[in-house]
Amino acid sequence: MRSAKKLFMSPYKNKFFITFFLFSLSLNAQYEININYESGFEYQSQVILAKNLQNELSKKGIVNLIKKQDWIDNYSIVFQPFEKKVFINIKNKKPLFVLNSEYFYDKELTRFKYDQSSNKHIKVNGDINEVKNILFLIELVESNKLMDLKIDRIEYSFVNGWDVKTKSILIRFGKDISQQRVKNFEDTLNYVYEIRKIPSIIDMRYRDGVALSYGK
Repeated sequence: MRSAKKLFMSPYKNKFFITFFLFSLSLNAQYEININYESGFEYQSQVILAKNLQNELSKKGIVNLIKKQDWIDNYSIVFQPFEKKVFINIKNKKPLFVLNSEYFYDKELTRFKYDQSSNKHIKVNGDINEVKNILFLIELVESNKLMDLKIDRIEYSFVNGWDVKTKSILIRFGKDISQQRVKNFEDTLNYVYEIRKIPSIIDMRYRDGVALSYGK
């Protein structure tokens, strides 16, 4: 038998709500498995894990299955043999972007399998050897204090270099993300903020300056 409960817990009134999902599974008609996802219920991998646990008939099998999940940040397992219950607490890794629809990466650049379950993360495409450059661009664009820029996707090609697409602006960094180019980008954001006119394209690929386009 399988049941699902949604619990809403608020440690401080009117502050925020944390959503927990609790699954109850039968283990060999003897043990009840309870899974608590601390980070909420977000990924297809969580559904797959819950289903696969139904096939595990031993403590060792349960532990080994949990250890194989590369999307789990940390976990704890409590067995209560006299009450015929198993309690599993799981904290998910937090993906920052998806690379080539194959792998999730978090802020520590830890890689784990992309399970096709979410569209809210930054999509990155291209033949990219230095993954740290992706993180650098995300932090550079999204951490600025003048404009609220949220990246939708990042693309890299040998022809154009790095293209960063936000909801309103295409930022073309080119192949070389030098300190001078970073400074030019920061100076450009200051200029755009001052004139209060948002361009559709910021092209950083010029040696002697930056080109702004206001067309659609």
